[in-house]
Amino acid sequence: MAFRVADLLVDSLIAHGVDRAFSVPGESFLALLDALYERDEIDLVTCRHEGSASLAAVADAKLTGRAGVVMVSRGPGASNAALGLHVASQEAIPLVLLVGQVGTFELNRDAVQEIDTGRAFSGLIKWSTRIDSAAQVPEMMARAFSVALGGTPGPVVIELPEDVLEMEADPLSARVHGVARAEPSRAAVEQATVLLGKAERPILLVGGECRTAEFRKDLFALSERWNVPVAATNKMQDLFPNDHRLWIGQLGFFTSPAHVALFEQADLIVAIGTRLGDLSSMGFRFPRQSPPSQPLVHVYPDPNAIGTHFHTDLSIVASAHPFLKAWLDVPVVSRERGGWIEAVAKTREAVHAWPEPGIPSADVFGHAVAAIAKRFPADGIVTTDSGNFAAWVHRIFRFQPSARLLGSACGAMGSGVPSALSASLRYPNNQVIAFCGDGGFLMTGNELATAVARRLNIKIVISNNQSYGTIRSYQEKAFPQRPCGTDLSNPDFAALARAFGAQGYTITNAAQVAEVVAEAMSAKGPVVLEVRSDVRQTLDRSLAAARADASERR
Repeated sequence: MAFRVADLLVDSLIAHGVDRAFSVPGESFLALLDALYERDEIDLVTCRHEGSASLAAVADAKLTGRAGVVMVSRGPGASNAALGLHVASQEAIPLVLLVGQVGTFELNRDAVQEIDTGRAFSGLIKWSTRIDSAAQVPEMMARAFSVALGGTPGPVVIELPEDVLEMEADPLSARVHGVARAEPSRAAVEQATVLLGKAERPILLVGGECRTAEFRKDLFALSERWNVPVAATNKMQDLFPNDHRLWIGQLGFFTSPAHVALFEQADLIVAIGTRLGDLSSMGFRFPRQSPPSQPLVHVYPDPNAIGTHFHTDLSIVASAHPFLKAWLDVPVVSRERGGWIEAVAKTREAVHAWPEPGIPSADVFGHAVAAIAKRFPADGIVTTDSGNFAAWVHRIFRFQPSARLLGSACGAMGSGVPSALSASLRYPNNQVIAFCGDGGFLMTGNELATAVARRLNIKIVISNNQSYGTIRSYQEKAFPQRPCGTDLSNPDFAALARAFGAQGYTITNAAQVAEVVAEAMSAKGPVVLEVRSDVRQTLDRSLAAARADASERR
């Protein structure tokens, strides 16, 4: 068979370190699929929906630090995959979407399913292009990966006309441009040292720009060396030991009053690896801009992300890990900060403590999560879909840096199962647990078929409260006793799991939790554990009951 543009594209993917891609096949890129047929360097994961494929690729990028890759057809396929583009943009994740396009003779003629991705996804993507010839492949592919990974990482889209994919091509050498990484200057590191040395109540706020094991190790070392407390941005709870005296907690989707109170007292905020968006700044409240303003050191590889929302006392254009390593080389000027560490401990207790003995039996989901957490291995992986059920996970689990947490930081529903699929493929010997709501599971839960086909060791825990619970809670606050559009009619999830070829279990009351969780967690292969609960049994209600119980015992 002649060497084609499609073969050249595969060579380029391999040159960029791509070893896995997610796809829903389409007739518009048959030649690309054929080019992958005998190339075992890339594992092609066939998904049941393009949205799932793109979310799985986003999760893979979080785990590897490389760009995730998705292959879809034009029109409907690309539109379905837009969910992953949105998540990648919001969470600064590198993603390359390859879109099979109509033939060149049909372009700009309103052909069936034709799509102009640059116009369609404007505002979501960093860059889009169309490959029109073999000569363009090395340059355009190299540029795509460089753009996706550079500065603030994000998604790029490459259109591939189907006739171009089939064109004969010379076996050109693939190009790899790499990514220009800014390094912190010695002067900037020394200036940060002076500011931290003067601070009595500093906070180190860490985002998800770097997630490697070495980064976690150096973050821990720096916090202890400087005796500085650490807070993590949304869904970054696994970056720092959750039982450590310097752990403040995760700044979640819903602002915690305890975190607000602590940040009010801070006299220095060092933000590393975060753009300081609305969630990581708790609604653009911190660092405080009104007098007395809070000094800010902001470290991020994209200069356009620094000074966007906040006055910055020290701007350092650098990636998080090089900055940490450079800071570790500076002589320590540490302070005791005893009172500040005590305030951190009280905040941590308020935000992350779980008073298990006092939790009412009505909180079936809380008891189930606690039982699962006790069986969670130190190197396990947790994925969370979007929904208020995740609040139990974040409060009950005590993550160590050896674990991994893949959550929907931007609130996109449907990410739980695709993320678990990706994690289990990447780490087949690790236990992967996906926490989902009933609503989110039914958006992308069909990937359970993919998990069964791949014989993956995934445990999917579904909170079935027959409601879009988060939206229902907002309704109850704004319009009490007037729920509209948030009630759900659900299947028997355990029976559905068995229909897919997985194992299914159901918990209906707290008395069943210990036995059913033990059986489900010890089962091999894909497992669905349905936990039926009352939408009215909120986390706050459980904590209030526990406090009342503790007061009575005293």
